[in-house]
Amino acid sequence: MNTIIATTICAFFKGHPDTQIGTEEAKLLAKQIAQALDEAGLQISAVDPTNAPH
Repeated sequence: MNTIIATTICAFFKGHPDTQIGTEEAKLLAKQIAQALDEAGLQISAVDPTNAPH
């Protein structure tokens, strides 16, 4: 999950030349986001393909 969040953060900042973020900073931010979601009681899990909408 952290990798997905970090990749998304890097992709977001790629389009903003005035503001850049490095890979390590994105990884730390992703870890903090995941921790905040966990502390809020949210659970993220993979979708069960048998229950996925078609």
